[in-house]
Amino acid sequence: MARKRLLECSFLLPIRRDRNLSDGRLHPQKAWNWLEQELVAFGGATLATEPYAGWYEDPDTEEQVKDLSRKYFVAVPKKELGQLRSLLQEACLVFHQKCIYLSVAGYVEFVERPGHETG
Repeated sequence: MARKRLLECSFLLPIRRDRNLSDGRLHPQKAWNWLEQELVAFGGATLATEPYAGWYEDPDTEEQVKDLSRKYFVAVPKKELGQLRSLLQEACLVFHQKCIYLSVAGYVEFVERPGHETG
């Protein structure tokens, strides 16, 4: 049986809403449940057990932001990368984020919420 070639994709989702876009509060469990249900379309995912600590400069405010994020791993056929990006755009809205860090086979991009351009 021939197997599909899959790309390892991972993305980071901060555990709190963006302070400059929203209220900085923790996401409700229903948001996490929504994401995990949506990832079923890709055959499932893996969630890192510990949060990832990070920091970055917000391009809109030029202030340093520190956050904790959940990291998800998904194996995706190349032809389904657009679907994953679309899901992450929707997740930006659900999780009140300007963008989501996505790594596709080691190449990094930032998936932005619809209608938002950083910089």
